[in-house]
Amino acid sequence: MKSMKIVALCAAFVAAAPLQAQNTGLEFGGSVLNHDMLWATDLAQLSQTHVFGTARVMGMGGAFTSLGADLSSMSLNPAGLGMYRRNEISLTPLVPMAKASTAGTASWKGNSKSQFAFANVGVALNVFESSRSSLTSLTLGIGMNRIADFNSRYSFSSESRYDPDRPDRLMPTIADIFSQQMNNFGVRPDREAEGGGPNGPVPVDAWNPNVWPAILAYDAYMLGNYGTVKDPIWAVERIGRNASVLHSMDVVNSGSINEFTISMGGNINNILYFGASIGIQSVHKKLGVTYQEEYGYFNTDGIGHDGSGNALAEQLDVMNLYQEMEMNGSGVNFKLGFTARPLTGLRVGVAFHTPTYYSLDYSYRADIFSDIRNNADNKVATVGNATPRANNSGGNSWDFTSPARLMFGASYTFGTFAIVSIDYERDWYNGIRVKNVPQYNYFSEEDYKAEFKHNFQGTNSIRAGVEVKPLPILALRVGGGYTDSMLKERDFYVNDAYTSMPTTYESYYFSAGAGVNLGRNTTLDLAYQYVTNKQTQYQLFFSRPENGGDMETWSGLYDTSLKRHYLAATLSFRF
Repeated sequence: MKSMKIVALCAAFVAAAPLQAQNTGLEFGGSVLNHDMLWATDLAQLSQTHVFGTARVMGMGGAFTSLGADLSSMSLNPAGLGMYRRNEISLTPLVPMAKASTAGTASWKGNSKSQFAFANVGVALNVFESSRSSLTSLTLGIGMNRIADFNSRYSFSSESRYDPDRPDRLMPTIADIFSQQMNNFGVRPDREAEGGGPNGPVPVDAWNPNVWPAILAYDAYMLGNYGTVKDPIWAVERIGRNASVLHSMDVVNSGSINEFTISMGGNINNILYFGASIGIQSVHKKLGVTYQEEYGYFNTDGIGHDGSGNALAEQLDVMNLYQEMEMNGSGVNFKLGFTARPLTGLRVGVAFHTPTYYSLDYSYRADIFSDIRNNADNKVATVGNATPRANNSGGNSWDFTSPARLMFGASYTFGTFAIVSIDYERDWYNGIRVKNVPQYNYFSEEDYKAEFKHNFQGTNSIRAGVEVKPLPILALRVGGGYTDSMLKERDFYVNDAYTSMPTTYESYYFSAGAGVNLGRNTTLDLAYQYVTNKQTQYQLFFSRPENGGDMETWSGLYDTSLKRHYLAATLSFRF
């Protein structure tokens, strides 16, 4: 229940001249909104993998489909296990560092994030070896490879400055969006609650989570009801029409996908290698989104004015909305691969990865606070509220299958001096299928299927790497890779209501590394990768008619670039 008195007289309503009138038939989008569910772009980005593994593989750009005798083979081409002649155990610590920048804005809280992790841990055991049969050897592999890293952070501030020479041009504020949502979805106060009335309490747990931030805005005194309990008319309060708005955004991602594999690789006459893997993936992702607005009145000595030019009795100084989304789950897949050596130095490999079947639990919560200034005594009161946590789990979990993957690779070894390797990979993002959605989700499994078929496409990835040994104990490596867009039309999701965060649609990277033999059975490999992820532009918030037409409220476009740096070291022992 509200603890501050709201005066809701008709005369006050006319004088206040709310920033937006009642609206119906609107759709809403932007990176501050739509976090209560998973969208097609969310599922597609969960399916984007990156080649980590050992430092040797990372240093050569991940171009290892035709190479082997490396524990990363279990998650790339398990036929590579067949190239082992001895047992091996290795450990690869990883330091990921992400840096971001948003064009045309000032930094706010931070634009970098790093976290220690493991890229690879595993063991290869030579369980069979024979010089008398066609089957030369069998190798069992057990290990963990990191295949996705979500850690990143970006934040910024951007001002919408009010121009007193254009009093009809109001600065965008998310309060407009919240009032539109309350009207659009028919949110009503609880008439049975204590203190019920036009401005009585609105319990968040009685409404779908997609409108929770708007209800929190009401609890933070950004909105008021100028209608009745039965027929409310929600409008913005305590924000003057002459407000300049400072928009600040802080987005913190954390988590990863690790794949635990059990693999078997075989060798036939040192000419044909084969292998298979069962991969069990562990998914954890957490997203925290803070959006803040600060309101300034630079043409009226810091006092907000209503539509009639009268000073506000109370005004908002700051609004701060925090939303937290967490995802946990698992996935399972199968990999099959073959590598042939038609010539002494030439190897040609192919691997197929089935779609990964994921089952994910998803949760969402939000809280808000605002600072309200009484212009009579200049005192500031802080008010706010928080939602419960909405959980999609069990029978209400998110189940989907990732793209199938097909890899081809070729490499040539120049004696003991050098290796040149190149890979091609095809991933079918238009083949992603949703198998189960929570009970009250807006879209069915068929809706997601149609979106993936119409808006997504298969991607093409190229990876290449070179290793040179200037000394018998020293190896130097370089590599790189490129993946094109999974979106048929890159700009489709820029102003689309059916997404939330910006979408990574293209990436490329460069790598370098070195390896040293520390002894007869011990090697140390180091690698560095520099990754650029291209993301779609995005709005912070917007509203527009469902049947098309011009936007009613919008923040303007933002463009955030994300760079990733990875440092890895692998210590390997053969026995």
